[in-house]
Amino acid sequence: MNAKVFGPLFSRVGILPAVAAQDAAVLSAWADAAVDAGVPALELFLRGEGAEAAVTAAITSLRSSHPTLAIGAGSVYDAATAKRMIDAGAQFLVSPITDPATGAAATAAGIDWLPGAFTPTEISLAERSGATYVKLFPAAAINAPAFIRATLAPSPTSKIVPTNVGLDEIAALVAAGAAGFGVGPKLLDGADPRSATAIAARLRAAREAAGHPA
Repeated sequence: MNAKVFGPLFSRVGILPAVAAQDAAVLSAWADAAVDAGVPALELFLRGEGAEAAVTAAITSLRSSHPTLAIGAGSVYDAATAKRMIDAGAQFLVSPITDPATGAAATAAGIDWLPGAFTPTEISLAERSGATYVKLFPAAAINAPAFIRATLAPSPTSKIVPTNVGLDEIAALVAAGAAGFGVGPKLLDGADPRSATAIAARLRAAREAAGHPA
């Protein structure tokens, strides 16, 4: 049985970086930067050719090389994939959709789950299916601050996390009530994706904008 380590860590920092695992140099830079910036978790995308093998290997490697980081698997669509990632050592799961069977797998393993939702009905389903936080996806397709503000009005305890957020978007989302943010290549805004120093600077800026300065 794993422990729910992600939720308490994320609540203190509010920033979850996500990266593909296939490029070792990029992955290493993001992991080093997260530690340097005091960001305690890293999501690994299950996207692209060879993604699952790369993520599986990276979970094992990063949990050894970066023991202070909680390592999770993202883009998890179904329970079978969830179970494979859990067996590989993932400490939390992130999904683009709300699949209750995936939530059940996470609950059974005792780990956190961040399912994707795009309507108040889907958010409610995600919460009832075991979500720790609810990923607003695709946040870029709508006026995310307005959506979050309107959704929280009748449901103020919902914990909504927009993802693929740029630095200049965070302030308005904080004001609307977002519970945190998923960030990735968009955050870099042209910075070198293989430079841990450059990435760490952007992560610190994101923490500052989110109200959780390093």
